[in-house]
Amino acid sequence: MAVIDTFLKLMLEKRAERLVLVPDAVPVLLKAGETIELSMPSMRGDILQRVAKEIVGIDPSADLGASRREGTFRAADASEFGYHIQPSGSDCRIDIHTLGSAAPAATQPREFSLAELAEASGGSRLPSPPPPSQGMPFHSGPELLALIDQCMFENASDLFLSTGKPPRVRRKGQLIRCDAAAPTSAQIEQLIPDEDSRTRFEKTGSTDFAVRWELSGGSRRFRINIFRHLDGVAAALRPIRERLPTMAELGLPESLLDLVSYPGGLVLVTGTSGSGKSTTLAALIDHLNHTRARHIVTIEDPVEFQHRDVQCLIHQREVGPDVESFSSGLHAALRENPDVILLGELRDLETISAALTAAETGHLVLGTLHSGSASSAVNRIVDVFPGHQQPHIRVQLASSLRAVLSQRLIPTRAKTLVPVLEKLVVTPAVATGIREGHDHYIRNAMLTGTEEGMITLERSLATLVRKGSIDLETAKRHAVDEKALAHLLE
Repeated sequence: MAVIDTFLKLMLEKRAERLVLVPDAVPVLLKAGETIELSMPSMRGDILQRVAKEIVGIDPSADLGASRREGTFRAADASEFGYHIQPSGSDCRIDIHTLGSAAPAATQPREFSLAELAEASGGSRLPSPPPPSQGMPFHSGPELLALIDQCMFENASDLFLSTGKPPRVRRKGQLIRCDAAAPTSAQIEQLIPDEDSRTRFEKTGSTDFAVRWELSGGSRRFRINIFRHLDGVAAALRPIRERLPTMAELGLPESLLDLVSYPGGLVLVTGTSGSGKSTTLAALIDHLNHTRARHIVTIEDPVEFQHRDVQCLIHQREVGPDVESFSSGLHAALRENPDVILLGELRDLETISAALTAAETGHLVLGTLHSGSASSAVNRIVDVFPGHQQPHIRVQLASSLRAVLSQRLIPTRAKTLVPVLEKLVVTPAVATGIREGHDHYIRNAMLTGTEEGMITLERSLATLVRKGSIDLETAKRHAVDEKALAHLLE
């Protein structure tokens, strides 16, 4: 995607008559006499030269020339614009106008001086951060903005940036190389929005945060992790859905809604990174918000989906800006009289211990955990604790755990992704297995517990095969017990 196309999309979205790009000033739109600055840094001369060559249609390595150029330009979406380009040494000034508006005269276009533009845009400084509702400014320039805009246009689920390597996107589960320049470490680090996030990055080598940016398709929130690695710096960016999805839209059965029907106890959603755990929890909270009056406190790192009160009173707290850690936020939540507590991740002993205590004292605690299956989630929690504490934790977990949902995303025949599930409901037999450390009790209960709402991975795969969503080879590749799968498909 050409850099100029990103500017033109923003121009159309804002219904502006003109776009003015000059060196050492923030790009501005002009609309009915009003000046609208774009949320990005001032334009470097080399970027202006690149944009000018895109408009004129000459090779990026060719010389733009010293004479004024003007005419019409057709954007990627076939929209036409008029342009005036005035080269000046190694820099140039670009003036673009919509053909349907009162364009400036071709021979004497209205010139905005650098002083006027500096006054309108705050000089060459970055604009001050707007309020959170309006989003954070974009710090890494138009090249990266164009790349992110293109990813959103093509419905990529993730964007990966790494020092000295071509960017890659994940689309329908596949990792695809982008036709774009490799970013530098400095460009990637410029994504960090505030000093707290930068301090965490400098201290620990990684940082998580969420930001909102204005793109051509409108305002979008992103969850971002930036981390150091052997060759430099990398970033994983994931766009966050603006509208909270329903269970049906996620391809999940409505029967999972009973996970938020418990009056208290611990409910876990597990899976690998990128398996949709946070999205599933958001859909469950949204269902609760529309069906019951509850006080919900969430502790997330970072806050992804933003909930608006319907029947519930919802307070969302972010690790860093609002609370020091998951465990400290959870301890504070116990004094805030919640009915439901959502934990973005159970990642350490202190947080897991506090979650079990909260679940035992009558709160419904929802949380995510990295584990490959529903049954392994139990051992994952127990193994966090020292050996001498594990018998006590097993007893505590057996009495407080209510259910575990494990999910993963697999490719379909239609080249999309579909969730496959395991659901463990803690019946008396399962509680005994947890308490005594007998994993086969849990497995047997899942195999025979369909009436209690249990779902095995093989049963979920068999259902998708019978529907024609996936082929048999895909099902076998993801099954834990191929014999059980074959038996279900007989």
